[in-house]
Amino acid sequence: MAIRKLSALCVLALCMTPALAQTQTRIISGFPPGGGVDTLARIFAERFTEALGRPVVVETRTGAAGVISAQALKAAAPDGNTLMVAPDSMITLYPHTVSKPAYDTLADFTAVAHLGGYPIGLAVGAGNPAADLKEYIGRAKASPASASYGSAGAGTTLHFIGLIIGQATGAPMTHVAYRGVGPALTDVIGGQVPAVILPLGTLLPQASAGKLRILAHSGSRRSAAAPNIPTFKELGYPAVEISGWFGLFAPARTPAEIVNRYNTLVIQAERTTATQEKLRALDLEAREASPAELTTSLKAEYERWGPIVKASGFSADSQ
Repeated sequence: MAIRKLSALCVLALCMTPALAQTQTRIISGFPPGGGVDTLARIFAERFTEALGRPVVVETRTGAAGVISAQALKAAAPDGNTLMVAPDSMITLYPHTVSKPAYDTLADFTAVAHLGGYPIGLAVGAGNPAADLKEYIGRAKASPASASYGSAGAGTTLHFIGLIIGQATGAPMTHVAYRGVGPALTDVIGGQVPAVILPLGTLLPQASAGKLRILAHSGSRRSAAAPNIPTFKELGYPAVEISGWFGLFAPARTPAEIVNRYNTLVIQAERTTATQEKLRALDLEAREASPAELTTSLKAEYERWGPIVKASGFSADSQ
């Protein structure tokens, strides 16, 4: 089986265009080493190196929550030799949060492949009296102070999912921005904030330790890692079916044949046990999608977030 997979990768490598086969390829990461984006870039750089038979390097371009890396991709030649790993919020959410975006999501980039998705959970501290989502919503409606929730930062997907939960349930959700996951977790465990909205995988260790309770998550189905936790959808709130994800992108006007070949390499890598284990270590679930399918969902998410951000009155320019 391993030999057949390797052979398939080699065939794809031989089919690459001359430019792609002869010039060094780089995958841009806009976030520091050790984080999810950088780790994903290195996972797939390794797989591409194996397939192409030459080094594929990760180039770190940190700054401005990924904007610097996006600008570098925008300026790159559309020859398949520059790619970027990015979280969904950089592509579908950021342009709605600033008055003058540094890039046009739909015009400057080409969607290549889906690299992994994750559900997002709503959790309360162990000392919070709300035993389940219904009770949490009831308490929040009765006492708005109970509806405050922390996230890993203002202007993020996590921030706005809280507002969607509020719209769907009628609870007056009030956002409390933290500088990262760690501080938010510390405060919900300590009782300084009633609830948090964070990636499900981040919450599970603390829930297993009895330090918090996860009331629901935003996935389309229950997670294999936490089958006892219901989804918002099954509890009657289908509007809160929203998963975070990471994608691989190329500059606009990159030839379709190159985009499709990279997409195939990603999917073949995601079918291997080694890559699956690495994705699980990041609490990510692979989702196979063609460039066309990813582009369609990207556009839908982009259009969905616009009205939500506008209605919230949020602007990153004023932060």
